[in-house]
Amino acid sequence: MGAALMKSRYEIVQPVIEAELAKVYSYGVSDCFFLGCRVADTLSGTSMCETYKGRYRTLAGAQRTLRREGHTSLVTFFSAHLEPCAPAAARLGDIAIIQLGDAEHVGVCVGSKFLTKTETGASFHDVSRVKAAFLAG
Repeated sequence: MGAALMKSRYEIVQPVIEAELAKVYSYGVSDCFFLGCRVADTLSGTSMCETYKGRYRTLAGAQRTLRREGHTSLVTFFSAHLEPCAPAAARLGDIAIIQLGDAEHVGVCVGSKFLTKTETGASFHDVSRVKAAFLAG
């Protein structure tokens, strides 16, 4: 008998993204940070969601939590947990920090675009908006 087929990256990442996007946007529970953390946890075996769930309830609270943890931005946070890569080299499921105006958003590579979760739903962006990327799994 042949070996059992392993799931592809797509088969692993897609249901995680779908489940996260189906949740109501809520700071500290289901926001762009948790979208990225859930994908990274699934692919890399990290436990970022468990560690940070419920630690903030507002954008200002999220920023305070990052600073308390010794980080100056989402880039330094993910640098501490995942291996950096060039944004153009990101693969499906890799994590990205997307610059939108003055704000950083956590995103996930979904092929030629990067997906982030906003209060109004899914938002897709080109690699030109990505200021840093990290290998997940």
